Amino acid sequence: MINIATKELNYLKDFLSWELLNTKKCYQYAQQETDQKAQQIFLNSAKVHQDNYMNLLNYVEQMNNQQNNINFPNMN
Repeated sequence: MINIATKELNYLKDFLSWELLNTKKCYQYAQQETDQKAQQIFLNSAKVHQDNYMNLLNYVEQMNNQQNNINFPNMN
């Protein structure tokens, strides 16, 4: 079993928060954009951030199952 220090967990929480924020911002910018090409760029960027978020969250959940219960921000 891998032990993660509190400081490392805080880094992971920060990464999750940043990815979540960037996902929301990119979707918001895509909604406001009138140019189709620019809108698609924002949607693609949002998808990358969402994928990063989900990958990090899955990793944290695996660690959480091995250690103790930790609350992280969710996509809603």
